[in-house]
Amino acid sequence: MRCGIEAMKKGKPMQKKTVNSLIRAVAVIGASSMLLAGCSNPAASTDNTDTSAAGYWPEVSTSLDGVTLTLWTGASEKNYLNKAIEGFEKLTGATVNTETIPDSYENNVQTKVTTGDMPDLALWQPTTSMLAGFVSQGKLQALDNAPFESAYKDGLGDIAGKYNGKRYALLFSSPSVIGAYYNKHVFEAAGIDSMPQNWDELVADAEKIKAAGIDGLVSPLYEMGGSQWGTQWAVQVQLAEAAKDGLWDRVNENKEKFTDSTIMEAINNYNDLFKQGLYNANAGSAKDTDQEQALLDGKTGIIFGNRSQFTAIQAMADNNIDTLNDTIGYFPISKDGTISTLVPDTSGGMIAFKTGDAKRESAARQFMNYLVTDGYEDFITDQNLPSIMKAVDSPSTVPQAILDATDAISNSVGSMQMLAIANPDLYINLANMVNGTMTPEEVASVTQDQFSQVAKAQGAKGF
Repeated sequence: MRCGIEAMKKGKPMQKKTVNSLIRAVAVIGASSMLLAGCSNPAASTDNTDTSAAGYWPEVSTSLDGVTLTLWTGASEKNYLNKAIEGFEKLTGATVNTETIPDSYENNVQTKVTTGDMPDLALWQPTTSMLAGFVSQGKLQALDNAPFESAYKDGLGDIAGKYNGKRYALLFSSPSVIGAYYNKHVFEAAGIDSMPQNWDELVADAEKIKAAGIDGLVSPLYEMGGSQWGTQWAVQVQLAEAAKDGLWDRVNENKEKFTDSTIMEAINNYNDLFKQGLYNANAGSAKDTDQEQALLDGKTGIIFGNRSQFTAIQAMADNNIDTLNDTIGYFPISKDGTISTLVPDTSGGMIAFKTGDAKRESAARQFMNYLVTDGYEDFITDQNLPSIMKAVDSPSTVPQAILDATDAISNSVGSMQMLAIANPDLYINLANMVNGTMTPEEVASVTQDQFSQVAKAQGAKGF
């Protein structure tokens, strides 16, 4: 699942669209940017709903007999909220019907909403770029002053879900972070007993793994160029410090480019890993499933990944927590340190639409309230997820690698998907580089051209 502007679903981009089709999509939607953030559209900041008014956030147990809500999810999340829905229906008397929208989920949702077909609730990536279009069209309910705002664990409440300072999406599970997942047995065999503290140390560790002559090892690092979408992670982790220093703000204003030194250096550093023979020989054709299985089997030492990749590894290990804890670890990494990079996805965000039916709109907010309060423990236990709410402990069955990745959020920065006003086909261009059909310079140049075209089409200043 991949898309030119990388609206991420479960951390994976949707199906590819050309830049020209993206520009046409912006034009069809009109002055709002359905897929892109950053337009100076006054509609995006004119919601004057009094979210502090009495009753705006109903008590979770308020009777909803006769009320039916529709919740849209992607195919991979069709049963994701079953436990929460069951509890909510039993408590309130409401009916919540789940409708599965075919992939590519985000494209199809945006098309349906643009033509007037709206649910009450939908799973959605809670990032600036994915909220902007709906907000600018006045489609979303405002979610400020929620009774659970102060119930998030420290540092998590404001990570995602806001646009122009106003909340439009509920964050209900920990955002995915990009970092490094590693095989503990490979590290031990290579004599590595401490985690790298910056990019150079990671590369040095990969060289140690290569030199160790470990039986069955394919390569120190493993890439999924055949699936494409993961090629961007090794580049993005190197940009964390620059992102904290305003990199994406400068790119958004056309004051810095993909072809300038910061991003260009990250692309070159990634390409150097292939020149040094640190990646698998079939990096250009290998799939994400190959990469994940290789890490679990000890055929590679390190992959750059997000939570969806570890979720796949969990399934490959039959969710055996002992196997997972014994075999797979996680560490955050960036160019000069250990900053993790956030890439929230649809598995952790939810939006409520303005349907025009006041009773259903209120009931939708009530379901959100229930999900992260009375229904939260059942939900995360059912899905084996770490808790992001102070009052609820994470299940004892959550693998340590996921707990470590969640802890890394406290020292993190937003990804390109979170902070850029337009997310071009960087991962496709990088996959082309891995396959030898683009140079690093061409990757940067083409990506910048794509970014500029889409930014210009949405009316961003400076383009």
